[in-house]
Amino acid sequence: MADRTHRFNWRSLTAFIVTWAFLVATVTGVVLYIVPHGRVAYWINWTLAGLGRTGWADVHILFGAVFIVTGVLHLYFNWKPFKNYLAERAGGHLHLRRELWVSLAGTVALVVLAVGHLPPASWLFDLNERVKGAWVANPAYEPPYGHAEETSLAGFARRQGMDLDRVTAELRAAGIAFAGPRARLKDIAAANGMTAMGLYAVIRKLEPPPAPLPGGDGGVAAAAVEARLAGSGMGRKTVADFCAETGLTPELAAERLRAAGIRWDGADKLRSIAERHGMTPMDLAKVMLAAR
Repeated sequence: MADRTHRFNWRSLTAFIVTWAFLVATVTGVVLYIVPHGRVAYWINWTLAGLGRTGWADVHILFGAVFIVTGVLHLYFNWKPFKNYLAERAGGHLHLRRELWVSLAGTVALVVLAVGHLPPASWLFDLNERVKGAWVANPAYEPPYGHAEETSLAGFARRQGMDLDRVTAELRAAGIAFAGPRARLKDIAAANGMTAMGLYAVIRKLEPPPAPLPGGDGGVAAAAVEARLAGSGMGRKTVADFCAETGLTPELAAERLRAAGIRWDGADKLRSIAERHGMTPMDLAKVMLAAR
């Protein structure tokens, strides 16, 4: 007769996997809560324990799926005890129906708070934004536009208004090897043990100063605002930061925001201001620059 004490126990295996998946998903969830925004993380080649932002996200997705699947299996293997537990409680005086509706109402309320970005859910989101923004201690950490590291050297030079021949000469003078102008910044950086940010630092001096967007009495074209600011991460800037970057005077920006009925605090980021008024950061930029 087989020794039952040494038989493989699928129920126990499932319980252990659920536990490990929960722990891994918890750790990766915390890491993803604090990592820099993607545009910054990829620009500076951010890593933690040898994994970049994408690596941590991949692990989190995988173990989230494992947790769901094994959770369902765990419930299947333990359905009889679970059903008996519910029957026992229902036979007592705990009024499970009331607890059920309260828990359901609480869940629906949390979904509404999250979708509407309302307190206290919004406090968690705002903290997340502050933690992620804290990685950018220096404006140099910011890429000139979103996912600039994916751009070819030729495309990057063209977008930043740099002469490609001077760019390639500067890189070669700095001992940076690359296949040609079609090579992507991130590939050139990786081949030379650098980050895309470090590569940009070498050639940044060849970049002409950006044309100011003063937004005078006549304003500026909306298309020009979008072309200049799209993907620049302005949502994480304050009104004062935005003014310093665009050449707009803070007084004029404040006057235009007040005229549009927009309220803000000096420490507020454009994204937070925009969300409170059902707008986007680009909409705010157009208001401040009197875009037409």
